[in-house]
Amino acid sequence: MPEKPFLLLLPFMLLALLSGCAGMGQKQEPPKVNLVNLRVVDMQLFEQRYGLTLRVVNPNQSALTIEGISFEIELNEQEFAYGVSRQALTVPGFCEATLEVEVISTLFNVVNQLQNLESRTGKPLQYRIHGKIGIAGGLFSIPFENEGQIGPSPTGSPGSENSQKI
Repeated sequence: MPEKPFLLLLPFMLLALLSGCAGMGQKQEPPKVNLVNLRVVDMQLFEQRYGLTLRVVNPNQSALTIEGISFEIELNEQEFAYGVSRQALTVPGFCEATLEVEVISTLFNVVNQLQNLESRTGKPLQYRIHGKIGIAGGLFSIPFENEGQIGPSPTGSPGSENSQKI
């Protein structure tokens, strides 16, 4: 006889479980990561360090708690710098926040960029930042990518144009 009450409750328990899982199935948009600022921190012969300000935009309703970030920066389709950070940051839903990180560049990368600048006189500087964001409690990282240009636009007026790719 004790099995009957359990069998009667089973459909209600399954319904409660399914309704709880329904909210978990909502697809979360990945955050957008934009390059805001780049400044020289330390210059050595073989290695340079730059301070970087990144803007993280959370397009989702729920807060995004970042545990760390790993990324690379390319200038004119060539590797320029790379960095990692374990700096924690919480970005509330439908908000943005900035993240201060450092990147490292090598003498070889800087020399390549300087050589390419001569051939690009008057053309905008193309950049690409890509990497992955580690989310608190997550079992995986979220990839991101952003491309844009700095300098004269194709119409000749100075400015910056960004196109976001995730």
